[in-house]
Amino acid sequence: MEIVTDHDTTRSIKMDDRTCDYIREEALKMQNAFLKTISHEIRTPLNVIVGCCDVLSQPDCDSETREMLVLQLKRSVRYLVEFCDNAAFINSLESGTVTPHPNQFDVIFTLDFIFNSTKSLLKSDKRASVCYVMNNNLGNGEHIYLFGDDSLMYRAMSLIVENAIKFTDEGTITLSASFQNAKDGREMLEIQVSDTGIGIPKEYQKDIFLKFWKAPQTGSMIYDGAGLGLAIVKLIVDLLNGEISLMSEVGKGSVFSVRFPVTRC
Repeated sequence: MEIVTDHDTTRSIKMDDRTCDYIREEALKMQNAFLKTISHEIRTPLNVIVGCCDVLSQPDCDSETREMLVLQLKRSVRYLVEFCDNAAFINSLESGTVTPHPNQFDVIFTLDFIFNSTKSLLKSDKRASVCYVMNNNLGNGEHIYLFGDDSLMYRAMSLIVENAIKFTDEGTITLSASFQNAKDGREMLEIQVSDTGIGIPKEYQKDIFLKFWKAPQTGSMIYDGAGLGLAIVKLIVDLLNGEISLMSEVGKGSVFSVRFPVTRC
């Protein structure tokens, strides 16, 4: 087998059989890991849906049980839809078929839209012990118009908020925004999501943006998720030439800070 490594010459590297076998084995391991993850992430909510339907079909199912099962059904269906959507979107991002479409947008409206659309998740999960607030530090004015891809910004920030909601059982989640200046002089729209959730151990913080990666779970709490949300966030931030950083402490929560380059209109 020959692989050309220099387009300007005819030089090539011959790979021996051992190297070829190693590459095939590694590719097979990655394929098996991917299929195992996909199978688990789809089968688990499907089992919940089937089980809930079986109980709901029983004539002696009381109203309290019915309400609880309907909530579980909604969660499982929502999870499946989000998983399929995220899996398709991350494939598009990695294949390069997603391109930014900058346009003029009202950042106040976009921030409100992120807040209100994600706030409904707290209500659907009945998280009465979590306070979700927004701090707008963008300045006075009902409208502030910028030039950028607000659609991709919205998707990235919504995923970060959803992640905060998932891992925060009590306390506060705060969505805030301000304008900052980058070292090269560009104006940046900085959006932060802070929470008082379980936090991320320091040894895992470098891995959280990897696709299908999830931190080992301990204790009685089991958190669902395929490990795609933050991977999508990182790809979007890179696509928009932005920056993302994380501060987190176990038991005290996390702060995700995202900076997007923007131009004022």
